[in-house]
Amino acid sequence: AGLGPCWDPPPSETPTAPSEYGEYHNLSELLHLLNYSYSACEFSLDENAKRVAVFVLYLAIFVVGLVENLLVVWVNWQTRGSRSLVNLYVLHMAIADLGVLLSLPVWMLEVMLDYTWLWGSFLCRFTHYFYFANMYASIFLLTCLSVDRYVSLRGSSPFWHRHQHRVRRVVCACVWVLAAAIPFVEVSHMQLVNTGDPICIFMAPFETYDEWALAVSLATTAVGFLIPFPIIAVFNVLTARLVRRSKPEGGRHCLLIYTYIAAFLLSWLPFHVLLTLLTLDGTHIALHCSFAHFLYFFYDIIDCLTLLHCVLNPILYNFLSKSFRSKLISAVVRYVPKDAAGQKGAEGSSSSTQHSVIIAKDGAPHGALKMRAMCPTGPK
Repeated sequence: AGLGPCWDPPPSETPTAPSEYGEYHNLSELLHLLNYSYSACEFSLDENAKRVAVFVLYLAIFVVGLVENLLVVWVNWQTRGSRSLVNLYVLHMAIADLGVLLSLPVWMLEVMLDYTWLWGSFLCRFTHYFYFANMYASIFLLTCLSVDRYVSLRGSSPFWHRHQHRVRRVVCACVWVLAAAIPFVEVSHMQLVNTGDPICIFMAPFETYDEWALAVSLATTAVGFLIPFPIIAVFNVLTARLVRRSKPEGGRHCLLIYTYIAAFLLSWLPFHVLLTLLTLDGTHIALHCSFAHFLYFFYDIIDCLTLLHCVLNPILYNFLSKSFRSKLISAVVRYVPKDAAGQKGAEGSSSSTQHSVIIAKDGAPHGALKMRAMCPTGPK
């Protein structure tokens, strides 16, 4: 919340809560609780250096991710008529990642202002809501893509072949509705609090704050990681096994599928472990003072690293594909002079491989497997 972890006002100087926050009793006592005050613990780390590091990470992720996802949306929108599951899921996933990225300028400024919030009460809630809704949408769409890839490979029912495209559109719509609904509980408790400098923090009645914080933390971990990750891991492993059985030389395809699992794990596991430890500390577990300070100090950096999925998703699901690069070149050629277009078009025509480790049976006759694998001759 922008206050150092050892912030501990003397009892005689403790300000009382403003009347509009009367139900929280002593506001400084709540902020003291929020920031893990350990007055007897000697622990010193450079907060200014951390703020600069977090700002640089935010900026790099914002610039790279924005360019990547805009290109993904543009190219897939150009080929939206294609009846391919990858175009639909990847397009929606890139839109969700763009939504996450568009909230970063606010977080960057908040970090550099030592977590002072200058944009009013409405944006305090709306910015958090916008971020969480798009974050959940991205995770859920990635989960659905993993399941659909396996079902498309194994499914042989006439119903699936007739209605698979309609099912995917319905699934995407349901994902957006679910992702839009989930953040309401947490965002409804975001408050703009004036403690000299306004800060935007999670607030709850003081007597039950521990219970509220634990419930929100566990719900975030369950919905954002504990439920999606096993589904992503299991269905990707099953898909890799099918690929290996149907195409013995598909070892590189399987390696890339396992990379999908590793990328999700790398982006989210450290954050959820850290969030759970800090939430349980002091109520259900007792962390050593210095270790708790260490975790609290690096929380912002780990939180920032969760945004790596906005950079990794376009690379793994688009830019490693020869088909996507070919489509990108074709889309660019439309906007260059015709004398140059002929040469570039000829170069681009040599790249005709199918799109992104997507395995489908769309139109495959009598169970014959139609496999679309990224980098059939190895990652480029």
